[in-house]
Amino acid sequence: MAAKPASLTPLPGSCAACAVRPFALFRVVPQARVGEIARIRSAVRLVRGGEAIRDGVFTLYAGWAFSWTTTPDGRRQILDFHLPGDLVERSEDGAEVSALTDASFCVLARDRLCEFMGRDPGLALSYADGLVRDRARLRERLTSLGRRDALGRVAHLLLELHTRLTHRGGADRTGAALPLKQAHLSDALGLSVEHANRALAVLRRDGVASLQKGRLDILDRAAMEELAGWSSAPAAPVLTRIKA
Repeated sequence: MAAKPASLTPLPGSCAACAVRPFALFRVVPQARVGEIARIRSAVRLVRGGEAIRDGVFTLYAGWAFSWTTTPDGRRQILDFHLPGDLVERSEDGAEVSALTDASFCVLARDRLCEFMGRDPGLALSYADGLVRDRARLRERLTSLGRRDALGRVAHLLLELHTRLTHRGGADRTGAALPLKQAHLSDALGLSVEHANRALAVLRRDGVASLQKGRLDILDRAAMEELAGWSSAPAAPVLTRIKA
């Protein structure tokens, strides 16, 4: 049997030099106290795209992941996409987490994390801020499922992901690398693959946006925002980093 090719996905290194900390949960921890973060991290992991992630609490360092559940007849519903810097907590309600691409992450000890937040109001506020942003995304996703047509759903999700990537320095004004397939879009937006494909084709035909070969190109942002009913909901951290 041929060996799997080596992954180019970087593993997390020292917390003091963490590339994602400026927009992650621990952004409020000053450099002088960064050693305390290392005591919360219990392991680092590397997983292949498509593999399940079983750890309970982790911060994604590189790559993409997604949370999902299934209906009794086996249909998948994607609940959220996770990007580098996101704190991911596996719930106990049956939802699963899988790597969308090769991904690496830091596993966090839940009890030590809770203890840290109990004595550091800044970190507790950072955690609460993340919950607020997660809820805002959920609200918009529910609005898409209930009220937006297929074109609006696809446009809104693409704008959401582009905005989140922009705040992490992973996108420019005209687009970003987006490793989504039509099946991911359809499972996140309650569409058939055919309807997702058709919506993407219309966006491309009308010169609004193109999603091809893992790359999103935004060709007419104003038109895309109008189709999506886009409002600039906060996607970036509200809190600023506390100085040492």
